[in-house]
Amino acid sequence: MKYAKMRPLTARLQALGNGNFFVGLGALLLCGCLEPDVQAPARMLTQDMQVPQDLAMLPPDLTPALCELPYDQRAINSVTTGKVTVGALPADPSVFAGQIDATAGGSMMYDKNPFVYLNLLTQQRVDITDVQARTSKDWDIAFKRWQIKLNSGDSGPGGVTVATVANQDLAQVTMAPAGPYVADSYFNAKCELKTDPIGGLGTALSDWYEYDQNNKLAPRKQVLVLPRRDGKGHIKLQILGYYSGMLGGNYSLQWSFLP
Repeated sequence: MKYAKMRPLTARLQALGNGNFFVGLGALLLCGCLEPDVQAPARMLTQDMQVPQDLAMLPPDLTPALCELPYDQRAINSVTTGKVTVGALPADPSVFAGQIDATAGGSMMYDKNPFVYLNLLTQQRVDITDVQARTSKDWDIAFKRWQIKLNSGDSGPGGVTVATVANQDLAQVTMAPAGPYVADSYFNAKCELKTDPIGGLGTALSDWYEYDQNNKLAPRKQVLVLPRRDGKGHIKLQILGYYSGMLGGNYSLQWSFLP
């Protein structure tokens, strides 16, 4: 038996709408209303029809997501405007001195502004967003107000951990300590956030400061030793200041390289 002229299968199914897609297809199959030249409904559907919206929204994979930061610590999807100035010391060109503007708009606006990311190997600011930084290996250390994070652990994939040499100045540290080297770790297995005493991220460097007699943040006398991302030795770094006048978030740093 030959059927009279009929609209193509795809046109008839489209007329039914996505909501009745499978009902319509089943009805056509049961009644034998398919043209003789239709070989495979699945092939026709993939070629000629849009996938129903509820099927198109299936997740592409099951890769675990990164833990989500709370709103006031959220990753800002913009690049910092904080100025970074770096130069070699005239008295010792092997030592770099940096001034980092990590004021982040001030104490009332810091939660709306991103971290300042620094590449210690190239002595340059890295222009990436907080979102990009979580999967980038191009930075070593980042600053935002009193918060400092390293490209390791929960902050990034760079493997930049830290060992602390207490009560020493930069020139006094001539070789990398044996350890321990600590990565940023501020989420537990349940993605619960660990914070510092001020409410920032509980990073490996949350205790870089103490309070002076005026109740201001003052860098501890210590040298931070970080493994280089390229595997060619270590970096030693000292934080020398946090203020420019009365304005906090203006870091003064010095660093150089160790074998």
